[in-house]
Amino acid sequence: MPGCNCPLSPGVTALKKGDRNKINLEGLDPRESCEVDACFKAVEPHANRWDYYIGLGRNGALYFEVHEVSEAELVCLMAKAQWLREKIASLGWAEIGGRSLFVAPTKGITPFALYGELSRRLALKKITVIMKGDRVCDLI
Repeated sequence: MPGCNCPLSPGVTALKKGDRNKINLEGLDPRESCEVDACFKAVEPHANRWDYYIGLGRNGALYFEVHEVSEAELVCLMAKAQWLREKIASLGWAEIGGRSLFVAPTKGITPFALYGELSRRLALKKITVIMKGDRVCDLI
């Protein structure tokens, strides 16, 4: 990826094994991926960093985060999204053309009764919560 030393891996191999099953890319053509968080950990150790970039064949790119989705973590998720959008703009990374960023909950929504409210609040910041079975191609 331009402007950093983030190595690109084929397909989704840059995603940690446990994170690959949290995103359903059926119907899309993932060509490359990068663990963005790891690339910036040393130079920005205290930043709220986004997890992954996934380059898609004819659908551009998407950015994917695995994180707790709860009332307590909402501000952190929004800070991570802001950090990523600044990187996209300043480093010339693959644009997403107004598309949402995607976040997969690490352990569901806490509490689940707030799922609709938390999803709505994140959507206002162009962050889409995806559950394990959700097909991303239906959401982009």
